Amino acid sequence: MRAILSEQERERLSQLVTEAERHTAGELVLVVARQSARYGTSRVTWAAVTALVVSALVDFIWPTIPVLWLLALQGLLGVLLWWLFGRPPLLRRIVPAEEQNRAVNSRVKQLFVERGVTETRDRSGVLVFLSELERRVEILADRGIHEHVGSDAWAEMVRIVVDEIRGGKAAAGLATIVERIGRELAAKFPARADDTNELPNQVTTDEG
Repeated sequence: MRAILSEQERERLSQLVTEAERHTAGELVLVVARQSARYGTSRVTWAAVTALVVSALVDFIWPTIPVLWLLALQGLLGVLLWWLFGRPPLLRRIVPAEEQNRAVNSRVKQLFVERGVTETRDRSGVLVFLSELERRVEILADRGIHEHVGSDAWAEMVRIVVDEIRGGKAAAGLATIVERIGRELAAKFPARADDTNELPNQVTTDEG
């Protein structure tokens, strides 16, 4: 799967985060993941059922094939299909949308804690999480800035990025909301003389 952001785009977004944080005591973190879960159950289920159906068809068409050959065919086909269903375009289609949503939502909450977004001085951390396989974006904000911006505004920012992803312009969508979040943070938490950079500005990768 081709990366949704090039190295140049990641560098540009990192620069935008740095620029946004010059005007605020708040913190903005961007994380990009290849996928939010392995979806092993879906892969195994689809591989096993498909291999069973194919083996049954082969047995129906060529009933003289020995049973051991059919079992070997089913096993080899199951392994091949398990690998095949792990390819992003197919995996995205076999996993129910609700399961993908749950996986992304669960992962962003984990990262919110793991990346220290909950530990900023003013409770002003914002995490923007993009999961490539699922083509989903989540924004999670700490209490201080969430109360200022509100759920509807965050949802609108997510829609902006998702629309740009569908048009093949993920970097443009992220750049738009980085600048907008920067303005919101600056309005609520303007820069102070004793500010320190509490969290990394670089776009980071989540390997799960």
